[in-house]
This record gives sequence, C-alpha cells and structure tokens, in this order.
Amino acid sequence: MFVGPDRIEGNKIILKEKGDISHLRGSLRCRAGDTVIFSDNESHKYRTAIRSINREEAVFEIIESNLIERSLPHISLFQCILKKNAMEFVIQKTVEIGVSKIIPVESERSVPDISSKKAKFERFQKISDEASMQCRRDFKCRIEIPTRIDDIDTDAFDYFFFPYEKADKDTGSISKALKDLSRAENIAFLIGPEGGLSAGEASILKGRGALEVNLGKNILRAETAAVYFLSVADFFIKSGL
Repeated sequence: MFVGPDRIEGNKIILKEKGDISHLRGSLRCRAGDTVIFSDNESHKYRTAIRSINREEAVFEIIESNLIERSLPHISLFQCILKKNAMEFVIQKTVEIGVSKIIPVESERSVPDISSKKAKFERFQKISDEASMQCRRDFKCRIEIPTRIDDIDTDAFDYFFFPYEKADKDTGSISKALKDLSRAENIAFLIGPEGGLSAGEASILKGRGALEVNLGKNILRAETAAVYFLSVADFFIKSGL
C-alpha cells in the first residue's frame, strides 16, 4: 500500500483514509498482528504489523524500513485516448508491467471530449493506484494531464517509439529498435487510438526523430499493442540484449 509521509509518526503509521481501511478490512481481511507493506512513494518501503484496526483508524508498527530507488530506464506511455473499457485496461495492465507514467493523448481519431472530464481522469489515477498496490510496486504510476501529438517533445527521451502498421518490416523491426534499451535512462512510446494514427500524425512523429516499429503482420487492437510493446521492451531492458 501507499502512505503519505504525514501518516508516519515515529515508528508507527496511522492510517485514517476510509477507502484504504475498508480495503484492508474487507478485501484483504486484515486483522491485528497481520503484516502490511507500505511505500511512501518517495524513498522508503516499510514492513509493518497491524496493532489495531477499525472503521475509523488503523495503526501499524514499523518493523523494518528499506530505501527504494526508481529503476532505469523510466518508461513513459503516451496513449491516444481510447473508449472507456479499453483505456482502463491499458492503464491497469501497463502499470502492472512497470510503466513509469501515462500521458493521455488527443489525436485525430481518439475519443472526443473525454479530456475535459475531470472525474474521468481521477478514475484513471485511481485505477493506476490500485494496480500499483496490487502488484506491490515501490512507486505509483502517474497519470498526467492530456496532451496533443503536436505538443509532444520527443527530445526529452533517449528513445521515442511508436508502433505503426505501415512501418517497414525490415527497418522497423522491433528487435532492432529495442536492442539498446538497457543503456537508456528515459524512453517513451506512443500507442495510437482505435483506427490507428493518421499518415499526418505519423509524419509529425518521424519528423521529430521518433522511431516507428512494426509489430508483425497482424493488426493489433490499441490496448493489445500497448501491452505487447511494453512487454517486449521490458524483456530487452531486463535481459540486456
């Protein structure tokens, strides 16, 4: 679970957020004496034991604390906004795999008007937080404010990729594109919307140095492409190939 530094008092963590307490008491069926792992989302992870828990407050004794550091490379997903279920699926699964942050993108074929709905993006962050807790990440994945393809600064990353069904199968080989990732610090990839990127959008990205990659002969759904690309990238990063 994640806890703000303001909830850490000496060798105790005092939790008063009703949603988190309900999750512990209901879904996880935690009781006094049980072990709970917390991250402060900044520098430390804590192994704790529940000393008391009720509907209003939970008190945990810190048994052990360890320093945590963000692993490299940081991976950013620029996801063109999809329909509700597809977008939520992408957030949940890429957070589980290990993406560092997700930036929703408005594109020519993305779902219209969704970026103006504050409640929608609060839900996106909640889904991300729940996925981060479920897979015991050290750090949360941030959902950032929406941007447009025209406004993406590809120079901020060592590598910026975008899967594109019209990419050349030889020069756009995914294995060739990803072979040096283990030595990078910041990488990013953009996944198009339902219907794919327009030729103009692909041209903009290529003109800014983004690398187009081909994911094979099958045309993947946007949510499948996001999970597939991140999984392959994660393999290359961890294997050092």
